[in-house]
Amino acid sequence: MNYRNSLLAMAVASTVSVAPSAYAIELGEFNDTTFSIGGYFKAEAIYEKVDDGDSRIFGRSNQSRVNLKTVTEKQGHTIVGFVESDFYGGTYPGENNDLRLRHAFIKIDQTTVGQTWTGQFWAVAYHDYLDFLGGPRGTLGGFNFRTNLISHEVAGFRLTAQDPVNNDADTPDLAVNYNLNFDGGHRVILTASGRELVNGDFVGGGAIGSKFMLGPHSINLNAHYGRGLGAFTGVGVNNSLSSPDTENGEAVSQAGFDIGFRYVINPEWRANVAYTAVEVDDIANTDYEAQRVNLIHTVAQGLEVGVEWRKYNLAFGPLLPKGQQVEVMAKYAF
Repeated sequence: MNYRNSLLAMAVASTVSVAPSAYAIELGEFNDTTFSIGGYFKAEAIYEKVDDGDSRIFGRSNQSRVNLKTVTEKQGHTIVGFVESDFYGGTYPGENNDLRLRHAFIKIDQTTVGQTWTGQFWAVAYHDYLDFLGGPRGTLGGFNFRTNLISHEVAGFRLTAQDPVNNDADTPDLAVNYNLNFDGGHRVILTASGRELVNGDFVGGGAIGSKFMLGPHSINLNAHYGRGLGAFTGVGVNNSLSSPDTENGEAVSQAGFDIGFRYVINPEWRANVAYTAVEVDDIANTDYEAQRVNLIHTVAQGLEVGVEWRKYNLAFGPLLPKGQQVEVMAKYAF
């Protein structure tokens, strides 16, 4: 895996982006295979007030994406093929509109092989973000990068072995997720993560993600602790280099939590507020805090408009500066 490009290409920040679009269009069936396409168009305008730089306003539509899905029932097996691309294919997100491969995988019954979300990505109960590039930063889905892997689901567990972040590692990166679903829509996700660092240490950590329903409203809580997790949270020492989670040759630990509240005003309007904090045990002082508030209006099925304010205490790349952003967006999912 080209980890540097993965860091710079951070992907999705909203729950709707975790799975194929709910509004996929069925194309028909051929040779016992059902074909469908999905995705969405998104346009956004962003006002940026940088703490140590000039303010600016800009627009982009790179997040727009399209996918193709096939489903085949054959000899007692369900075979799913999925491929998806967006337009964040430049070295830095937003520098051009090159096509980028997001997902390309095969799922045979409960086993997935190919390029898709890391096992750590599934550790998080995601909020209703508008912030595509930085929304889940500070959780185990913080980089939202995809890699080549094999994953198997059984009895509530998801077991994943994936292309390691450390290109010189002798072992794959590992993740084990366990999902607990309760009556009323409540959910808890328990995750163990392990990987080999550039110093040769095999380190690990754990996370818990949870969603609690309050009538139509919900509270999401996420927390993590351990070493080797900065490669996934997007927070920590050396995360812009090829040796994340190490400082002076030693493994670095971190602990973080993330909380969000989703308030459903009525079927057409909803509002969200979220706060994230991560404490890193390093000399470089990469502790992280973020706040965000948004309001989203469903104009018609699949068509949404919204506005979001967010603030970061650290910079990460040209499109995630230290300071504040206000985004106004329109999105049509099909």
